[in-house]
Amino acid sequence: MSRGHLPVDLHLHSTASDGSLSPARLIEKASAAGLAAVALTDHDTLDGVKEALEAGRRCGLEVLPGVEISVQAGEQEIHLLGYDPLYPEKISAFLEEMRRERYRRMQQMTARLRRLGFSISDEEIIAEAGPGAPGRLHLARLMVKQGYSSEIDEAFSDYLERGRPAFVPRKIPDPATAIRMLHRAGAVPVVAHPGASGKALLRKLVAMGLRGVEVFHPEHSPEMIRHYRHQALQMNLLITGGSDFHGDRNHRTGRLGGITVPYRYLAALKEAPRGF
Repeated sequence: MSRGHLPVDLHLHSTASDGSLSPARLIEKASAAGLAAVALTDHDTLDGVKEALEAGRRCGLEVLPGVEISVQAGEQEIHLLGYDPLYPEKISAFLEEMRRERYRRMQQMTARLRRLGFSISDEEIIAEAGPGAPGRLHLARLMVKQGYSSEIDEAFSDYLERGRPAFVPRKIPDPATAIRMLHRAGAVPVVAHPGASGKALLRKLVAMGLRGVEVFHPEHSPEMIRHYRHQALQMNLLITGGSDFHGDRNHRTGRLGGITVPYRYLAALKEAPRGF
């Protein structure tokens, strides 16, 4: 029987970055949810992949390695997914520098919060991040735990979003640099949840070497899904999708396996040509 129609979730996060579940626990839950395959796409790291692959073998669940990278396109920050890197060692130094920048940024953001009267130390945010490099989501979780915000989205809207008192921009690469690095690692570069603001950028990203677009995502309206699916078909791009699951209640509420694509999309992803 063909697996082509079976559900896969190609956008998941673990404690290796800013998810709330360990890679092994995440894979166990994905298997219990009835998924045929998943992709682990942690921010700026492949550190959770080995554990996820081992858990997948135990559970009988196919796991595709991946990574999510933030890039700066003019005034706009967009995210790229790099799927199935054949030569991960060729991107390790690049990802390590991205993680170091996360530490630098969090030091500056916690310092801003302390000037605003918050009692949050660098050590506390590092402890909250656990094995992952600290990010804004870790900081928001800590603010909720310490009673400074009632929920994660409130922490973002009041303090951590661009233009708010504690926000500090992160030094991130331009799209062409990141896409080039993903190709160097033998990965398949896909733009993540491009949303309304990504419509004008898609052709430019394709010219830089983009191979696909995340059409199906919790933040995409039916109109966006129709638009990006049409664009993918017009430009011969791979179609992907996933829940963007992090595990937080009332924030990024994509349920594990809540957004899936048919397995045939994953098969096309694995068979895609690598490099420029």
